[in-house]
Amino acid sequence: MGRIITWLVVIFIVLLALRVAAMRSARARRRSAAPAPEPMVRCARCGVFLPRAEARDSAAGFVCGGRGCLPHG
Repeated sequence: MGRIITWLVVIFIVLLALRVAAMRSARARRRSAAPAPEPMVRCARCGVFLPRAEARDSAAGFVCGGRGCLPHG
């Protein structure tokens, strides 16, 4: 009877260790996969918020490039 309890405890500890290891690796994958947030800016003409990388500089500030913001050229 004592051997059965010992084996059950050993199996429980191994399964617990495997679960903890899986949780740590999943957490590490989530952290590395998350992209860095981009700063947002507001269009000086229409008020739309857009990522800084997509905004264009103008004399009035940042503009988005939509039909109402920049003249067609």
